[in-house]
Amino acid sequence: MTKSRSNGADNDQTNELQQADDVSLLRDAYLKLQQRHTALFKLNQLSQECAELSSFYAQVHQVIKSIMIAENFYIVMYDQTLQTLEFVYHQDEEDDAPQGLIPFTSFRGSMTSYVIESRNALLATPTMINEMVADGVLNNIGAAGMDWLGVPLIHDGFVIGVMVVQSYNEHTRYSEQDKELLIYTAQHVVSALLRLQDTEQLQRAVTSRTTELMEQIREREKAELLQESLYRISELTNRVGVEIDDFYAQVHNIIGQLINAENFFIAKYESESDTIDFAYYVDQNSRNTAEDFLPQKSSDLFTALVVRRKETCLLSYDDMYELYRQGETKKPQKETNSWLGVPLIADDEVIGVLVVQSYQDGIVFQQQDAELLNFVSHHVTTALKRRENAEYERRSHEMLERQVKLRTVALEEEIRQRKQVEKMLKHSASHDALTSLPNRTVFLDLLNRAIAALKRRPEKEFAVLFLDLDRFKMVNDSLGHYAGDILLKTVAKELKVIVRASDTVARIGGDEFVILIEDIDNKKEVYEIAQRITSALAQPFTIEGQSVFIGTSVGLLFSDRRYDSAETMLRDADTAMYHAKDGGKGRYEEFDASMHQKIEEELALETDIRKAIEESEFTPYFQPIVKLRDKSIIGFEALARWHNDKRGLVMPNDFIPLAEETGLVVDIDLQILRKSCRQLKAWQKSGLCHKHYVSCNLFGNHFYSPTLPDEISTILAEEGLEPHHLRIELTERILLEENDLVLANMKALKQLGIKLLLDDFGTGYSSLSYLHRLPLDVVKIDRSFITDAHKRSSNRAIIKTIVDLATNLQMATVSEGIECIEEAQLLNSMGCMFGQGYYFAKPMPSDALAELLKNPIS
Repeated sequence: MTKSRSNGADNDQTNELQQADDVSLLRDAYLKLQQRHTALFKLNQLSQECAELSSFYAQVHQVIKSIMIAENFYIVMYDQTLQTLEFVYHQDEEDDAPQGLIPFTSFRGSMTSYVIESRNALLATPTMINEMVADGVLNNIGAAGMDWLGVPLIHDGFVIGVMVVQSYNEHTRYSEQDKELLIYTAQHVVSALLRLQDTEQLQRAVTSRTTELMEQIREREKAELLQESLYRISELTNRVGVEIDDFYAQVHNIIGQLINAENFFIAKYESESDTIDFAYYVDQNSRNTAEDFLPQKSSDLFTALVVRRKETCLLSYDDMYELYRQGETKKPQKETNSWLGVPLIADDEVIGVLVVQSYQDGIVFQQQDAELLNFVSHHVTTALKRRENAEYERRSHEMLERQVKLRTVALEEEIRQRKQVEKMLKHSASHDALTSLPNRTVFLDLLNRAIAALKRRPEKEFAVLFLDLDRFKMVNDSLGHYAGDILLKTVAKELKVIVRASDTVARIGGDEFVILIEDIDNKKEVYEIAQRITSALAQPFTIEGQSVFIGTSVGLLFSDRRYDSAETMLRDADTAMYHAKDGGKGRYEEFDASMHQKIEEELALETDIRKAIEESEFTPYFQPIVKLRDKSIIGFEALARWHNDKRGLVMPNDFIPLAEETGLVVDIDLQILRKSCRQLKAWQKSGLCHKHYVSCNLFGNHFYSPTLPDEISTILAEEGLEPHHLRIELTERILLEENDLVLANMKALKQLGIKLLLDDFGTGYSSLSYLHRLPLDVVKIDRSFITDAHKRSSNRAIIKTIVDLATNLQMATVSEGIECIEEAQLLNSMGCMFGQGYYFAKPMPSDALAELLKNPIS
């Protein structure tokens, strides 16, 4: 009995100890769970409160340290596209972190790369590390340590980085529980990290855009002042009643607004007598008298130096003294601090010199002053040479001045709008900045809710209307972006008036609007709304004092339980809209399943285009470019044609729009360019032509590629064609964004010896501000101005203005679309030297053009 009681007491004591252990385990588990929740709460707090990523990483480290031993800790980000690593945070008692972006290949064989490539967490003990090294899995492990624990940071199924803790002593070891905890924590680090990255990216975009806008404003102000000055000089030429002395004084006044011209003179040069006549002068040096500005032989004057060199001379006093020492000029006056002279050149002969000089130490002319005065000198030269024809010039310049004033008004409004950009950026992200309508994101959210409501309550029927303005681009191009914005805002107000108060009108981009009509009783009321919209937008709108007609095409889609997403419904409504547009515009069309047929046809066409590119089916047709004076052929424009076994001969209008939309036109252009170069070289070898050139069109996206000059240079080298036999045509639209890469590519092509042509000039933006700054050689006058020009005085005035402008900028002109002898004769009489069109020859295949070269145009 005594032993039995003793055994019972022992069992009770064992049970009590077991219960105590269970309580301890539960307490430990609870504490770990509490630590985990505290850590996650801190991580979520960090994404909301942390101001920048650098401090975020350090605070993440502190959170990790609160749940495990993590004295040695780092986060490395991985860019899969660029194949680079970046140690964004690193705390380690043994290793130093590499700085900046590191090629991923340099870390191959490391435990970090193992985690990235395997996409799995790794808890590596010394034994495991030795085994992995022996198996060839690792060969780049850094400083020797104890345990290494790394987990991948994964977003959308892709590894974007690695988070690591490691130990260098046996007192700090990591367990599978630590690995699971770090994996769990990593998921929340990724979420917080991405939110912070999005915030920083938005802040950088706002800062960058604001800086860019301010720089554009300053550049535009400079361009406006330069344009205003040039046209004031041009205006002087047209004012017949202005005395010559007053003319010179006004030129001085205009130049003085651009650079410091307190000491200024205009000298005219007579080559036969080698005499310089100081036609106008203003000088503050008391040592100079009227006798110093009397007509005299050029001899050793500094003005004569400009005449002899036929180039701008920018001289300091030391430069002037060195010229005197070398015997080229007379001794300079000690008071002269800086001297700038530019030649006035007409027909390759110097007819005079413009000079500004400074007697003050604080005023020194720079190279940019020389460039500016040199540019102005061309206009002064033109003014001096053409005063006898002032009446005609007056009419031309008045028209140009009106264009400048219209553009100035547009620029002033654009500047005003851009000053409001910062304020507009703060506007709710849910609304379109221009019209204050809900934007695409909000509309899709509302439409998804309507889809979900329909599944719960079938009676909650709704409809979607997709609108596209039929002639918005025409208004935008002809009246300017400001007028286009006014039109969009007017249309937005009109739509809100037409629909019911419960309906939603949104702008999803460009000239596209969508309307969500909910709680409809029958389809008739939706048809009525669509009809009211098409009728209202068919009426003229008054924009900037002008009546404009736009019209709209509407795609109509009713709710259906088969739809699961707003994007799908929007796609089908968009398809219906395009059917309405194809059916004649200004109407609405209800979506039906047959409309997918057109989409399938476009997809089939895209497939055929891709195959045609691979099989080199695109071929150039050539249209001759002739001298208008004698109809002699000087070159050819290469135009793309497509010969397809299934489709036959496909004309550009049938495949170029889709090729441009898909970006395939880039490959087509290069294929046409290569074949054109090859054909021209073949003609040269056969003796059919020697000095002729081929002109190829390039889509605007080419000029955003930094490899464009190398690609064209390679084609020329492989086909054996000299660069001066190739010309590249580009449209105005690519020039409007003033992209540095576009300008660099243009200059690189010029350096190769390739001439650049501005195609379809006059139909688009036609800004004078870029025409004189870009390395262009030829302006092609659009066919819309050529047609019936002999019958329309307005067309003739525009053509004459373009020809004069190109001549002043030392550019050639080519007229497109000449279809009759009257047009050809008129253009020749107006100074346009070159032309092309059906009157001379249609685009033709290479064999037909070879026959034409054997039997030239008569």
